[in-house]
Amino acid sequence: MSVWRTLLETARYAPSPHNVQPWRLRILSDDTADLLIEKHRTLPKEDPTGSFILLSMGLFIEALSIVAENNAFKLTFQLQKSPSDFTPEHIAKAEGELLAFARLSVEKGPEVESAYPDALFLTRRTSRIPYLPALLPDETVEVLSELAGAWGYTYSQVTAPETIDQILKRNIEAVFEDLNVPPYHDEIVEWFRFTKRSARATRDGLDYRCMNSSRISFWLAARVPQLLQFPLTRRVLQKVYRRQLGDVPTIGMLAGPFWVPESAFGAGRFLLRFWLELAKHDLYIHPYGNLVTNKIAAEWCLQLLGVPQIWLMFRIGFSTAPPRSYRRTVEEVLID
Repeated sequence: MSVWRTLLETARYAPSPHNVQPWRLRILSDDTADLLIEKHRTLPKEDPTGSFILLSMGLFIEALSIVAENNAFKLTFQLQKSPSDFTPEHIAKAEGELLAFARLSVEKGPEVESAYPDALFLTRRTSRIPYLPALLPDETVEVLSELAGAWGYTYSQVTAPETIDQILKRNIEAVFEDLNVPPYHDEIVEWFRFTKRSARATRDGLDYRCMNSSRISFWLAARVPQLLQFPLTRRVLQKVYRRQLGDVPTIGMLAGPFWVPESAFGAGRFLLRFWLELAKHDLYIHPYGNLVTNKIAAEWCLQLLGVPQIWLMFRIGFSTAPPRSYRRTVEEVLID
């Protein structure tokens, strides 16, 4: 059973939307385990198609697979159900709090030189702090584009300052709009962590330390979202939010099949490798989720950029090391 604990020590640092960490693992034997979804860690109001829970599970399985390879093991998996059975409606109807997702198996594999060493899982993180003004080197852009293409996706980017300013403005508007939609607001605020104590206690969610926001502004956005709509306070808070971002030299985009369950799981597996590749190049990203989940904002982006099927937009570049969000311990992920 120690092999599973070894894998989890690193794989638990896989990213997930809002850092919800929806995965649990039940060890069946030294070489077999069941991967499950913890239902209250899904986001049904923000993820009506189920694409992001499948993305999350793809991220985690790929993390386990890479860490297994780094330790001379080979991991295989078999989904317990069709991807289309993991929509919010299906998850809500399932009995119990834990939903079987995949059967995992490990066996001894060859010792190979790792493309993504375990240390990259700790280096990789979201950075919401100001970025340095440098653009990505051309050779790095080529590597990212080739990696995306190998998985059936495209990577593209915007560096024109006037276009970036338009995108940032529309993202801020989408955030403010969505925080005033009660179902969205109530779901995301559940994951806000306003103090170091609460973040350490839960070891999940959106830690204010990592949000590049003061506790008071983070609290106001959660508790008094109407301030984001009143004309005077809206203008003030838009300026505050934009100033917090600092330099944004580049905005990146990943596009391709995603918004159907059969595609989202594979997108998660690819995204884990893409994010680790960024870490290899000392790059960070800050996803702008509202630009793809807010339908009006997503249509606006399509008209502006002419890139269909965008499923992830993000600020990308170099920065100093940002705060690291907490992760649940191995014992908290394991099920007896």
